[in-house]
Amino acid sequence: MWMQYFTQPEITADYAIDTFQSVKKGFTDKVITDKTLNKAAHDYINAQTAFAKMLAHNAVDIAKYSADSITNVWFPKKAEKAAARKPQA
Repeated sequence: MWMQYFTQPEITADYAIDTFQSVKKGFTDKVITDKTLNKAAHDYINAQTAFAKMLAHNAVDIAKYSADSITNVWFPKKAEKAAARKPQA
């Protein structure tokens, strides 16, 4: 029973988005029976998926950049510390 937790895929933003969008596609398949409208709905959902993934990736990149910037200010590297200690002429 406990082994199933080690075999589950890592839950990432992409995984969550893909799961939610696949549920929407399945619901669309059940509700919209016309092939043309169903294809249009799937195309719309695919566009939503791409947009949501872009937003998620941008948010992660901004968070990483922010964390790295703060870390560099709070904990400067040794070369930067030495340069800061040198008296300027």
